[in-house]
Amino acid sequence: MERDAQFTQRKAERATLRSHFRDKYRLPKNETDESQIQMAGGDVELPRELAKMIEEDTEEEEERASVLGQLASLPGLDLGSLKDKAQTTLGDLKQSAEKCHIM
Repeated sequence: MERDAQFTQRKAERATLRSHFRDKYRLPKNETDESQIQMAGGDVELPRELAKMIEEDTEEEEERASVLGQLASLPGLDLGSLKDKAQTTLGDLKQSAEKCHIM
């Protein structure tokens, strides 16, 4: 009976993971997964390892979705040199602003 309960719990965990990805990628829901989750008691928590994997994937996707992530993925673009040029330009603007007598 313990083995069956553990097996049911694992099936529900896997179904929860599949449901998460279905929600994330807006895929149609699966009735089998929902019934497996209900058989295990409804509220099923993912194991730490799986939850950590999902969190890492989410962070990685958010990073890629950001503007800097998009820039970093462009071939031939060196963000370090671009940053240096921007800082140099900003420094030049500050110096020229200090020399301005109107301001």
